[in-house]
Amino acid sequence: MVAFFVKTLIVLVLAGVIFGGAAFYTYELFFRPEIELKKEKELPPPPPPPDPSLPAFAAAMEPFAQGDLLAAREALARFIEQNPHSLKVDEARDKLTEINTDLLFSTKPAPEKQVYVVRRGDVLTRVARSTKTSPELLMRANGLTGTMLRIDQRLFYTPTDFSVVISLKDAKVTVLNFGRFFAQYRIFDQTAGGARKGAPVQGRRTGKVADRIAWAPDGGRVIFSDPEYAQADFWITLTVPGHTIYSLPSEGSDKKPNRPPTGGLGVSAKAASDLAVMLSKGTPTTIEP
Repeated sequence: MVAFFVKTLIVLVLAGVIFGGAAFYTYELFFRPEIELKKEKELPPPPPPPDPSLPAFAAAMEPFAQGDLLAAREALARFIEQNPHSLKVDEARDKLTEINTDLLFSTKPAPEKQVYVVRRGDVLTRVARSTKTSPELLMRANGLTGTMLRIDQRLFYTPTDFSVVISLKDAKVTVLNFGRFFAQYRIFDQTAGGARKGAPVQGRRTGKVADRIAWAPDGGRVIFSDPEYAQADFWITLTVPGHTIYSLPSEGSDKKPNRPPTGGLGVSAKAASDLAVMLSKGTPTTIEP
């Protein structure tokens, strides 16, 4: 009898060892990884690693804080070129846009600026042709409220070679000058080509600025010499159909947007005004999906 109980006990112990071991390995192989994975998913995301370019960005912003626009322009342009993947690169581009347009649209000194002295018989359009710029840009850069010129009047102008890159994915219009970044503007409304919901996405396309149209508040077309030009809504039409850049009403305005019938890219009123002055017919344009 004693031997029977001993044998039974041994069998039970062996069974426990065998089945217990099997259960343990089953848990380790199948259940534990799932439990650990579930715990990992429930954890908050780890903080991103510190951006190593932050000190460089702070250094690039110092001249701007001190009011030295030229030094800030050089420092920010260098930061953008050297740190294309920085978390601060978009902020740097916005600040560089502010500096570049401020210098372009004013009489503030810059090394690249030149001076045209008005001679007898000069009119604004003739001066624009001579300086290879536009009447709109000459008026804005020199703070002119009319087209009348005076003999010996000094007109400041900046030689430029603008081109445009429109990224539908990033919703941005980027202006390059002599191939380098100059300004960027955000697109807030897309109803153009591949950007239209449900429409097939098209590849990279190239074209040119076809025209710049200014619409007065009463809906009529105006030109740079009209008093209503400063308050106009702008269309910058491109040779790529359906991609007209147009101005949206200011935030809080009850005015309806003046959208082109073929669709387009809506930007802020200031952005549209800047682009209409900077760009000319024939300006090269690239549209990226």
